[in-house]
Formats: sequence, structure tokens, C-alpha cells
Amino acid sequence: MTTDFARKGLKKLVVGSMLTLSLAMPLQAMAESDGSTIAVPLRTVSESIGAKVTWDATKQRATVSRGGFELTVTIGDNIATVNGKQLTLDNTVTKVDGKVIVPLGVLNEALQVQMDWNENNGLTIHSTDTVTLGSYFVQLIVSGKYTEARVMLSSDLQKVLPEATMPIILDLASSYGSFTELIAVQQEKTKVHHNVHLTYMTNQSIPVRLSVRFDDQNKVDDLYIAPATPSTYQHPSYDNADLYTEEEVVVGEGAVAVPGTLTLPIGEGPFPSVVLVHGSGASDRDQSIGGYKMFRDLAVGLAGNGIAVLRYEKQTHENPLKISMHPNATVKEESIDDALRAVDLLKSDKRIDSNQIFVIGHSQGGMLIPKIIEQDKDKAIAGTVVMAGASKSLEDVLSDQHKDAVDRLTKAGQPEQVIAVAKQQAAQWEQFVKILHDPKYSITNIPKGMPQGTYWWFDLRGYYPGELAKKQEGPLLILQGENDYQVPIHHLDGWKEALSARKDVTYKSYPNLNHMFVPVDEPSTGAEYSIPGNVPESVINDIAKWISKQK
Repeated sequence: MTTDFARKGLKKLVVGSMLTLSLAMPLQAMAESDGSTIAVPLRTVSESIGAKVTWDATKQRATVSRGGFELTVTIGDNIATVNGKQLTLDNTVTKVDGKVIVPLGVLNEALQVQMDWNENNGLTIHSTDTVTLGSYFVQLIVSGKYTEARVMLSSDLQKVLPEATMPIILDLASSYGSFTELIAVQQEKTKVHHNVHLTYMTNQSIPVRLSVRFDDQNKVDDLYIAPATPSTYQHPSYDNADLYTEEEVVVGEGAVAVPGTLTLPIGEGPFPSVVLVHGSGASDRDQSIGGYKMFRDLAVGLAGNGIAVLRYEKQTHENPLKISMHPNATVKEESIDDALRAVDLLKSDKRIDSNQIFVIGHSQGGMLIPKIIEQDKDKAIAGTVVMAGASKSLEDVLSDQHKDAVDRLTKAGQPEQVIAVAKQQAAQWEQFVKILHDPKYSITNIPKGMPQGTYWWFDLRGYYPGELAKKQEGPLLILQGENDYQVPIHHLDGWKEALSARKDVTYKSYPNLNHMFVPVDEPSTGAEYSIPGNVPESVINDIAKWISKQK
């Protein structure tokens, strides 16, 4: 379990649209007009609209590609290749201060866009294309043009992101290094957002993916940024597509709406169903990490057993700025509200048995199961499952993780510099916990100068799930991997001790399963997350059998 959402509050989080956009380029002095030709810096202009630029130093040749369009020019040559056809230029292609200078009209023709140049106002882009707008928005942020960038934001995002806070977007991006090249562009449309995924290489050789999320008015509604690590996931053997169908749904509405997937068994129904609640961090609907997609495994596996499953994007993944910049955001806004909205969505679906709706929470989501039950005022939840949910307070879990990290690095013989960094992080965390536990501070009296996200911690401080759960009732299944280094097996004992008086709780542990419920022969360290792995069918069958007994 990592507290990505809250810890990004302890760091700084980072992450727009107009029909006509203006960018005052710093290279205006390079632009010159001979009446019919306007010369502009090729890479800066091209990447501003989402094109990829490659440079062949040997041949002194630049190639610009965007979608199916391509332009090739060579320094000292007046011939350009535009989408396979040669075009004679009025002047030869030149280099100024290391930047390739080309006629703007050639870029317009080659990339099928409409751009203008004004000596005073710089570049103007006329477009409603989201790829153009998304890459242009990133260029504005990187150039420090925050006023222009903020105009591109949706009204919902503008509410939580005043202009003075706009630089935090660049802060997060720069933590991976400065952008050197746009290397990939992808688009994806959901029922909530039109996403433009822009992958940049940085000067630290780290590929970074910025997902610019547009609303239906072509306004930037949010932005998610993370290292561009390829998925190595492989479908499990029990994934039989003939046994289920999947459909896109929307959980919630307005500024907090998130897209999701409803996996339905083949058959008449009504079916028992499950809502999946994420662990900490900015998780997608599959809870993807490296070679794992734990929630997808659960969805297709349970659907194959006749149980419908609803999974959805977490708020911190779909709406990271809107949720993270909210001054009083808590786990309620982060996770609990969506879990209950998902239950309500299933209740309204005639294909679902409204008396058989269950909630499964993993890691932090498992810790929150008692809070979700507490907020279920209509008693719509028939039963719950905790998977690798800590029984201690979250701040204590993090303290344990930091100490364990130091021990593991030391035993592994890591360089002293690496161990020193881990020790420093542990000390910093303990200092924060000391402030968090100081009785003179509270959620209504937070110390001045504390970072964004501190409210989240004060809201959750001292929360022991078992203490709340012992006062509740209703079928509860608690599952734990015995090879879990993030939430070790002793947490299962903590649940058993806290709930010893309850007769409606079932416990089970699995000898070699790690935190993501994937079998690992060696002691888990988290490094194995990059290797393809799946939730065993035995775990899925255990959940399915338990649900069938609750009728």
C-alpha cells in the first residue's frame, strides 16, 4: 500500500480550449516574412501541435510526422517532401542557433492545420482538434504562459486552479526532467473525457506521459502525468470472453464523473454484483501496475462465475487536479463517494439483483470498507470483502513501510548513499507523524505552512478500521496474502483480534501471494510487479463461493 494521493499532497501535484489560440514564441526574432513566406522554428511550432520531430544529424535532415501526415526537410536544400510529394521552396532550409527554420506554409500544408504568424503576437493556431489543443496546452505550460493556458481550462477546473497555482503543473512535470522530444501521441474517448495522451522524452531519459482530458466543449478538464511505463500484462487462463460482455458506464455526474466498465455474465440475470474499490494511488479502473491488472482479473474471473462486476477510474486518476487541489479533500471525496455511487448505479440496473450487491476493497480500499458501510444509509450493500486491508492506522502503516525499506536495503547490501536517502525519507515521515499526532492540532486547527494534502491526513489520523468494524454487522470476508511486504500478514491477526466478537466474518490467507494477490515464490519486494502475473483462479473461486452463500 502506498499513499500516492496523500503523499503527492505532501509534495506538489502537477498536471486547455479555444478555437483560436495565441502563443508568443520566444523565437520571434527568427521569424521573417518576404510577403508570401513566413519562417518559423520547425521543432517548436511542430511540437506545439502534437507533431513528432526526428533529426538525422548525419544527413542534416528533419522529419515531422503527425497522424498520417509527414514533412521532411534538409538543411541547405530548397526541396521539401510533403506527404510523399516534393515541393520546391522559395528559400533553402536554414539553421539559426541550432534550430531548423522552415516556411510556416509548408507546415500548414504538410500537417493539415491552419497556423498564422504575427510579428508582435507570435503563433496563432486555429483548431478544434484535441491533439493540437492538448499539445499546445502543454507547450504553454512549459513556456510559462500560464495566463494563456488557464483560458483553455474548463470552468470546473478553473474553480480549483487559480492562475497563481498554475505553476504546480510544471513543478510535477519537471520532477521527471525537462521535455526534449514528443515521441508519441494517442487518443482515447470515454463517456466522460476525450483524452489526448502525449508522451515526451526528458533530459533524464525518462519517457513521461501527459494525459490531457478534454470535456465536450473542448476545454481542458484535467491532466494526469506519470512515467510512460509499458504494460506487460497478460490475460489469465480463466479469461473466457464467451462468458461475459463489457460495457462503458459513468459513475457520478458533473465535475466528479468517472468512466467505468460493467462486466456482465452471459445469461438472463438478475445477477449478484460487485463494486471494486481501489487501493491508494492514482489507479485506473483495472488497478494497473507493471504486469498486473488486478481489478480486470477479478472482473473477468467473477463474471465467469455468474457475478457482475463494476470497476471505474479512481478520482485521482481521472480528475487528479480537481480532487487534489480541493483544499478539504478527504478519503470521502477520493474513494468512498464513488463506491456508493457505483452501488446506486447497480441498484438501478434491472440486470442486477439489488439484494445482492457486494463491495470489495483492496489495500486502502479495504481499510475504508467500514467507512463505506457506515455511509451506506440505505443498507444497499449485502456484504463486503477486504483484500490486503491494513488493520492499523495509515500513518503507522507508512512508518512501518519506511523502516522496512531501510532494513531491506541494508540487508540487500545496497550502496550507503541509497540507504541514506531511505533513512532521510523515514525521518521526514516520522517528523510529519509527530505533528499529525500532536493533540494541539486537529482538522479544524492545522498547523500553518503545511503542504497541500495535510487536511486529508488530519481527517484520517488515528483511524483503526477494526474499531469501527467491530460495531457493525453484515457478511464480511477478509483475505490476505502471506507474502505481502506492504501490508504484512500480521494485519490479518489485527482484524481477527478487533472482530473477535463478531460471528459474521470469514478469514483466509494465501501462503505465497503478494500485495496484489499474485503468486511469488521469492519474498516479495515489489520489484516483481513488472513481471506479468494474475490473481489465481482459486482466489476468485473463494470469493464467488462466499458470495453464493450470502443469499
